[in-house]
Amino acid sequence: MTTTPRLPRALRPFAGGRYRLLAGALALSLFGGGVWIVTLVAAVWQLGGSPSDLSLIMTGNAIGMVVAVLLGGALADRLPQQRILVVVEASRICVAVAVGLLAATGLLQVWHLAVAGVVIGLVEGVFYPAYSALLPRIVPAEQLLAANGIEGMLRPFAYQAAGPAVGGLVIAAASPAVAFWVVAGSQALALVL
Repeated sequence: MTTTPRLPRALRPFAGGRYRLLAGALALSLFGGGVWIVTLVAAVWQLGGSPSDLSLIMTGNAIGMVVAVLLGGALADRLPQQRILVVVEASRICVAVAVGLLAATGLLQVWHLAVAGVVIGLVEGVFYPAYSALLPRIVPAEQLLAANGIEGMLRPFAYQAAGPAVGGLVIAAASPAVAFWVVAGSQALALVL
């Protein structure tokens, strides 16, 4: 009789298929967010924008997120969390594709990025309460600490390291427009998972 080896405690959430899909989707979503941040800076710079313009865009993003977190918590209590996550990813895809098209056609302006920043902030504010409410439904209570640790590792790796690195490479090799489409592609893959 053969037994399958047990995963180390920190990796046990990956034994569940639903968690593997959720973690993969989260990693792709965070990666896309990291590409988005670097591409946003490059697009503002390419448009001749100033640090004040970038500050305005990021302030709009933060305000959108703060406003939406309260609504996001109420929605996560009343609606299926997976459905909320799907709508969030679909919204991110639409924003990234629209900004990418504007950039590719030369029509992109700083105010477009400001509007996109607010929309991204709004959907991110809805994302985290839904994700936090879904996690305990798919991971046994004794594995929640490990699942939170995995998220804590994914965030700096995907959002702060891999996403910006790939975004920078795409911008250097092609353009911010193409990098915005990379954002849309990673969000689309997250949506598929």
